[in-house]
Amino acid sequence: MDHLQRPHFVLALAPAEVAVRAARDTVRAVMERWDREDVNGDLELITSELVTNAIRYAKAITVVLSLPDATTAMVEVWDDNPDVPAAPTMDLQAESGRGLMLVGALSRSWGCRPTGAGKVTWARTHTN
Repeated sequence: MDHLQRPHFVLALAPAEVAVRAARDTVRAVMERWDREDVNGDLELITSELVTNAIRYAKAITVVLSLPDATTAMVEVWDDNPDVPAAPTMDLQAESGRGLMLVGALSRSWGCRPTGAGKVTWARTHTN
C-alpha cells in the first residue's frame, strides 16, 4: 500500500527562517489531531533539522507527515536541490553540522533519495 493512502499531511514552505517554526508547530498540531504522541518531541526536532537543511540549500520545500503503522511516524522533506546531504562529521567544536547526527540518533531510520526535481530526505520515529 502506498504510504499516502495512510493518514498524511502535506505542508508547502517558503525557504525562510520562519519555516522551521511553522513546520514544528504543524507537526505538533497534526500529531495531536491524529491522537498520536511524538515521543520526547523527537519528530518535531527531526523535522526542524531537516527543514533547516532544506531552507539553506533549496528554493521550494514541502513537508509530508505520515503514519506508516501503529507505532511509527514518518516525515519527508522534499526540496528542489538535487545535492544529497553531506555525511555527518564528528567535529564537536564546529558551530553547525550536527543536525544529521541528531536525526540519525533520534530516528528509527533515515535517508535521502533523488526525485525528478530534487530530493526527499526522510526519517521514521516511534510514536505512541
